[in-house]
Amino acid sequence: MPSDYENYENPKKKNPLTSPAFRKYFRVSMVAIIVILVFMLLIWLAGARQSNIPDDIDFIQLEEPDDDNPVVIFETSIGTMSAVLYPDEAPEYCEYFMALVDSGYYDGSYVCAVVDGVYALGGTLDPDPNVEAEGSDLSGIEAEISDNLWPLKGSMASFVGTTGIWPFQKNCAGSTFFFINDIADAYMDEDALRRSYGDELGSVYAEYGGIPNFSRKYTIFAQIYDGWDVYEALMATEVLDTYQPAEDIVLERVYITTYGEAPAEVYGIPVDETSEEETVSEETDAE
Repeated sequence: MPSDYENYENPKKKNPLTSPAFRKYFRVSMVAIIVILVFMLLIWLAGARQSNIPDDIDFIQLEEPDDDNPVVIFETSIGTMSAVLYPDEAPEYCEYFMALVDSGYYDGSYVCAVVDGVYALGGTLDPDPNVEAEGSDLSGIEAEISDNLWPLKGSMASFVGTTGIWPFQKNCAGSTFFFINDIADAYMDEDALRRSYGDELGSVYAEYGGIPNFSRKYTIFAQIYDGWDVYEALMATEVLDTYQPAEDIVLERVYITTYGEAPAEVYGIPVDETSEEETVSEETDAE
């Protein structure tokens, strides 16, 4: 027969999962897990949607300008390109840029760098991107950020550095400028762009190309609208290790006129062919 000891049940031997200590630990743990999950969600949302992207955008770069709208003509050593200017969106910089053009500052200047076909840097007085030529205009104008101008393919932006002390630094524009082209297709997935930049802007980036991560950082002041063959040749030019073109690309003559005096046969930014092919493929699959 079993002894009394063997039949004895210790009243202190209880299920640990039902103890007050465990319940308290469980509640604290759940609160911590929820806090972590919320924090991770906030991080994901911050990374997914860029800040300060408006939901309603007037894409004036896609609209044919009025006849009296100022344009800048670049007669270069590889051909001629035309760009419409936006003085209503970047008034201070456009006034500064147009004054430099009228003074002849850019005549004989260079495209000093072409970086991976993504953008080109122009308006320098020396063909070497590492040389600051005597007589260079070193003005710095605080960046003018417009809700209606974006770094789409063919846009022009200026960035020369920052002013102020971190974290209050501000980007500045100056005499040099970027010709913005397009980044690799891997970075231009439409779904990812729409998550990051909203449906409207994300779709436009996917269709026309550009450099999305330049958004709302630099002064965008112009948009190429004519001479796209020259533009493509510029972006495809052979470069040295310093990104300097192997053969000088000279801005032989730069001048201001109006769109009425220098209209495009067909105004617009060429649609990204890869995006167009994918759209046609998706429509075919759907059928």
